[in-house]
Amino acid sequence: MLEKFVEHKKEILSVIEKTETLSKDDAGAGNNQLAMVREQLITNSFNLVILGQFKRGKTTLINSLIGKEILPSSVVPLTSIVTILKFGKEIRCTIFMEDGSQKKISVEELSCYVTEKENPRNIRGVRCAFIEYPSPSLEKGMLLVDTPGVGSTFLHNTETTYEFLDHLDAALFLMSADVPISQAEKELLDTIKDSTQKIFFVLNKIDNLTAEEIKEISQFNKQVLEEMGFTVHKIWPISAREALKAKIMNNDVQFSQSGLLELADELESFLSSEKGKVVLNTAISRTQRFISRKLSQIAIEKRTLEASSEELEEKLNTFHKLVANLKQDRDDITYLLKGESDKLCLKVENMLKALEEKETPRIKQCLTDFYEKNFGLSPTVLRDEMQKAIKEEIVRGFDVFRKDSELAISNTIQEAFNRFTKRSNDIIQEFKAAAEVLFEVTMDQAEFAVELTKDNSFYYMVQEYTAPTEEEVKSILRTFLPKSLSRKMVFHEMMERVSSDVSRNCGRIRSDLAGRICKTINHYAKQLKDLGSDLTEQIEQAIQKGRERRKAGDESVRIELALLADKTKKLEDHKETLTNIWNAINLIDVKQEQINMVMM
Repeated sequence: MLEKFVEHKKEILSVIEKTETLSKDDAGAGNNQLAMVREQLITNSFNLVILGQFKRGKTTLINSLIGKEILPSSVVPLTSIVTILKFGKEIRCTIFMEDGSQKKISVEELSCYVTEKENPRNIRGVRCAFIEYPSPSLEKGMLLVDTPGVGSTFLHNTETTYEFLDHLDAALFLMSADVPISQAEKELLDTIKDSTQKIFFVLNKIDNLTAEEIKEISQFNKQVLEEMGFTVHKIWPISAREALKAKIMNNDVQFSQSGLLELADELESFLSSEKGKVVLNTAISRTQRFISRKLSQIAIEKRTLEASSEELEEKLNTFHKLVANLKQDRDDITYLLKGESDKLCLKVENMLKALEEKETPRIKQCLTDFYEKNFGLSPTVLRDEMQKAIKEEIVRGFDVFRKDSELAISNTIQEAFNRFTKRSNDIIQEFKAAAEVLFEVTMDQAEFAVELTKDNSFYYMVQEYTAPTEEEVKSILRTFLPKSLSRKMVFHEMMERVSSDVSRNCGRIRSDLAGRICKTINHYAKQLKDLGSDLTEQIEQAIQKGRERRKAGDESVRIELALLADKTKKLEDHKETLTNIWNAINLIDVKQEQINMVMM
């Protein structure tokens, strides 16, 4: 098996080298993509990315896998920066900054750079942290990647995790045994569904559950995952916390009981057998995508060279009209998005109006009941207790509203974005189809997608009651009035306070939700600005190169056409070679699986 892996790796590296040679003189060729693929193959490195919602125990799991509490963990959302662990004979920690610089630090200083507490909102400008550690689990080339949890209080943490997804080769998806799989988790899984060939599904925090309860939650999550289109052979139940304790105390029995031993054995088996296949398949896939793009560009350049001046001018005019139409469609959707934002804000306004009309009389009735039942309280105590009652009732009513509004607004945004995303993809496909007909080429599939988990949660704040300055004067005046009259004054003051407090909190929610809606819509609109840009850039580069050759004269065009024909043949051969390698890697397993099924 090892000999086959080495052989296939050499073949792929050879294709990458030849492809780089063929495209090294092309502007915007993106050869850096191939350089990254080559580097990954040479080092035999492999990213096992630990993913999940916040506070699922990802950091604790990594610590338990390497056998030392090297990464900082906490009871609150903590990890804010992607942290990568790889094998090294000595412990080294390097911080890579967003400005391109690096810092060598001690492991003890790590929390200053990768945690939300000590580096809030990444004010230090950290890109990622890299730790070398002498762990046997890392010795075979695996890189363990700790990511911030999605769906946490800190939106930028979710963004950091999504930005890293392009780099995963396999994923360990961590769920929690104390809650069913969440919407945020489902959205993350949808994103990685086509990004990796291997996902380990792990159920953490089984400490206080019975075997029957673990089985029940595992079956529920398995059903949800299969409904999403995943093939789930097993969900691994573990207690990362107990496993870490066992590793630190060198307690083999406790480690086995934690469930992590079985998972660790499966990871070891994967690294020894399947890992090589995934590394090779990933390299093949990425290289083939690069070659397909190059072939499309060559074909367009060839059409540019072969067309007559009149035909070329007509094609260019048509292409420019297509680009103009694409930009107009993009502007139209952006304009419609603004209207969607206004509609959502109006919906919030109507919801809050209904809330105010409902909550004000309800809370006033609660205060009336309280007043009538507590006739023995002094005016001062009555005022304090009624003030507490107002706050409690506002929290109670607004808490229900918060949950309802989150669901209603998030669903409305989701529905709107689904419509706009479908329309955007229709626009791209129309542009692509027109360009293919115009230049008589086949181009790669293009798709527009936006992660809606960027900011789809909402919150509200209940304003604390602050006594006005004149309240002290009123309190003094009440001391000179009969108790019954003073109580009535307090009652009327508190009833007035209900209206103002409800209205004030509605205002806060209105401002908060409007701001969040605008932020979410603006995020989508910002992504929309790049709609079709990769496709147009690919075509424009090819056209520009063809036009430059035409200016050099007929002989230059003839030479270039011959070079393009030769380059096309070689790239197609390289693509076919990669397909043959892929078949050699994967079809053996398929045949073996079919044989096993027949034997069963």
